[in-house]
Amino acid sequence: MSKRFRLIFAGACAVLCMMLCSLYASHVRQEADRVRSEAIERYGGEVVKLVVATTALEPGDVVSRSNVATRDWLADMAPDGAITDLDKVLGQEISVPAANGAPLTDVNFRADEAMAEVPEGHVALTLPITDKLGIPRTIAQGSMLEAFAVSDDGTAKVAEGMHVLSKPSGNASLSGAQITVSVKPEDVAAVLEASAEGTLRLVVPADDAAGEATGDADAEAPAELPVDQVQNGAEPSDGDEASDTAEPSDGAPEATGSEGQGAGQ
Repeated sequence: MSKRFRLIFAGACAVLCMMLCSLYASHVRQEADRVRSEAIERYGGEVVKLVVATTALEPGDVVSRSNVATRDWLADMAPDGAITDLDKVLGQEISVPAANGAPLTDVNFRADEAMAEVPEGHVALTLPITDKLGIPRTIAQGSMLEAFAVSDDGTAKVAEGMHVLSKPSGNASLSGAQITVSVKPEDVAAVLEASAEGTLRLVVPADDAAGEATGDADAEAPAELPVDQVQNGAEPSDGDEASDTAEPSDGAPEATGSEGQGAGQ
């Protein structure tokens, strides 16, 4: 067998192999299209594009092209309220979690618009949420807040005992987000003024914050003298010095230095 024949035979085998691979790939595509067509025909035949999460989404996550995509979905299998327009939800926040691969629906952007009852002796005040306000947009309804005004002259508390009456809407952009809080009537003017000037800061105090403040005040108060020192006429002066300089009561002999030494001898 000549070298030329071997080269021709090898080339023919290579071409045949490529043709067989191409035929197999075409057969696989045709089979997949057939299965898909049968499935579409079985479920009604209509296909829609849905916005699907490409990663698990948690409350507070912002929808972007990096965590969602549009995919074909059988119309009869699409959930109620499914989102079909990607541009409609870009930039919005998730309020209800969505699993990876699940279609996004209106439920995932549901806003808690119910407002809690205003506590007695308070008024409801709606404030715009800004980057400097100091609280997350996902703060829970009913949370306790304190308000401070921060300026070049220092920091001053302007209100306390405030409650979150309604959470910010997850559908609103940052520029349109608002929060409704309960404020004492005498603090409304100060809170509004600080909000208008951009110096308002809201903080969430711990449950024991008030107790710590009371404890510090008690620590600074002077300690009470023992009962025997009070009966002996000790003055409430500095600790040990008060006991050392206490005058004896009526009828008790005074002890001087020399007399004390003589008694010891």
